[in-house]
Amino acid sequence: MTTKQRIYWVSLIAGAGLCLDQLSKWFASYYLNGWQMTSYWFDLVRLGYRENSGVFLSLGSELPPLLRSVLFIGVIGLLLVAILMYTLKGAELNRNQVTGLSLVLSGGVSNLIDRVLNNGAVIDFLNLGLGEFRTGVFNIADVAILCGAVMVILFTSHNHHVATQKT
Repeated sequence: MTTKQRIYWVSLIAGAGLCLDQLSKWFASYYLNGWQMTSYWFDLVRLGYRENSGVFLSLGSELPPLLRSVLFIGVIGLLLVAILMYTLKGAELNRNQVTGLSLVLSGGVSNLIDRVLNNGAVIDFLNLGLGEFRTGVFNIADVAILCGAVMVILFTSHNHHVATQKT
C-alpha cells in the first residue's frame, strides 16, 4: 500500500470505528439508567451506564487522579501517535495489519476523547455472559481494540510463518 492509500484506509476504518463508538456512548449516556443493568435476550446481554476511571476491568482506577491523567491520557496519547506513525510508515505491514492497527487506533482515540471530556473516565455500557460467567462492562471501543490486536497478532504470525516457509 502506498502512503496515500494507507492514509485513506486508516481514516476510513478509524473514523468509522470512532463514530460508531461515540454514537453508542451518547446513546448509553442519554438512554440508559445510571448504574442499573437491564437484561436482554435471556440475559445474554446486559446494558447499563457505567463510568470507568481505570483501564481494562477498572485496573488503575484507585490511582491518584494526577497519575491516572498522566498514564491514561498522556502516555496513551503518545502511544496512539506512535501507532499512527507506524501504521502509516511501516513498509512491511500488509492491509490486514493496517486494518488491525486502525481498529486499535479507533478504539484508543475514542476512549481518549472520553477521558478528556469526561473528567478522566470512559463510558462503558455492555456486559455479556451466561449465568455467572460474565464479562466486565465494556464499550464498542474496547471491542475495536481487542479485534484489532487479534488481527495484528494473527496476520503477523501468519506472515512470519509464510516467510519462514519461503526461505
